Amino acid sequence: MPNLLVPTSEGFIPIREGLGEFKTADKSANYKGRKYLYHPLNPLPSPPLTGQAEGGEIKIEIFMNRREILNAIGGVPDRLLNLAPGIYLRRNTQSQADYLENLAFYHPDNWPENREPFITIPSTAPAYKREEKKWSGSGDISFNVIEYPSRYQPRNRRLVEEFNQHTANLSAYLVLWKHKAASRHPLVLCVHGLQMAQPRRAEKMFRIRKLLELGMDVALYIQPFHWRRVRGLREYFLNANNIPFFLETFAQNIHDLHAGVLLLNNLGYERVGMIGASLGGYALALYASTGPRVDFMFLVVPAVDFSHYLMPRPQGFSFPVDEKVASATRAALKLVSPLGYPARFDVNKIKVVMHQGDRLCPAEKTREWIRQWSIPNVVEVIGGHWLYFDHETRGAAWYGWLKKMGYIQ
Repeated sequence: MPNLLVPTSEGFIPIREGLGEFKTADKSANYKGRKYLYHPLNPLPSPPLTGQAEGGEIKIEIFMNRREILNAIGGVPDRLLNLAPGIYLRRNTQSQADYLENLAFYHPDNWPENREPFITIPSTAPAYKREEKKWSGSGDISFNVIEYPSRYQPRNRRLVEEFNQHTANLSAYLVLWKHKAASRHPLVLCVHGLQMAQPRRAEKMFRIRKLLELGMDVALYIQPFHWRRVRGLREYFLNANNIPFFLETFAQNIHDLHAGVLLLNNLGYERVGMIGASLGGYALALYASTGPRVDFMFLVVPAVDFSHYLMPRPQGFSFPVDEKVASATRAALKLVSPLGYPARFDVNKIKVVMHQGDRLCPAEKTREWIRQWSIPNVVEVIGGHWLYFDHETRGAAWYGWLKKMGYIQ
């Protein structure tokens, strides 16, 4: 019996058996008495499909338009990164029973928001130390590194000792580019992506020098286990081999981010707007569920769900990874996804720039979150997460948003 195949970026793949006749509406096909269903991971583009017999197989030929082709090309680097092994992750040596018991602590049913939410934020600004550094830019700008204690305490007492062993991560940081003139300036708080925390890299990513020229002060929030908050090369943040630790780290992230906003308010910044990219967009989306008091949020290629990346891989554990482990992981990850929370921030002050072919921060998940929160200000760009094809649209959206929010006169 021939297989029914469909094209993907990895070549033609078989369609799993299912029900229905050959229709684009229900994505199914009938061939010589056997029925097949179109593979759900590869949504049908338009125009309609055509089928033909070839070498004992049926190939469904899809005529893609230019946009679909560019999105597929742009998504190729993303797919390769998704397949990369966790070479920087420490193998989990717990027993399956202990690991499942830890995961059960984070089941969403244990954290109803009307009783005790998992994500908490501080009510007061932290103490801090400020260190002024040399900067290669204008002499009218002071460049400061602000260190403040992370006052977050893990919710799971079993993880306290492991969490506190990472002493570098017990301090949080803001990097501040500030005009030396006494007049007040609005501030843009940037939240970086994964492994993009170095200030020089952030200067390029967020075009910080241009923001300074336009009259804004700029701060960079350093997420946990980045830059000065980590020692060594191991990855501790997006850790598929230890989901309980990841969940505590992301709760710490939102806690420390809000502490940084309160600190900036204490430094005299009454007007604070935020931009987050990739992992930083994820942080902003989750932060928006806590009721922050900032002027706006601008999210670029945000992640809203990391379950595709953080599902357990057999090589990462000393015990068999079975459906019990997978199911408990899926449930626990909902605890730190914006998809699991309502908006507690004015959605009219949120703007999202997403990439249609993004496979690192899947576009379908971003659209699901946008629909769920009814976010009206959305721009879609052709291409993948890293490789995209319309740079002018992203820039126009950002600077247009700053003007709309009154940050550019």
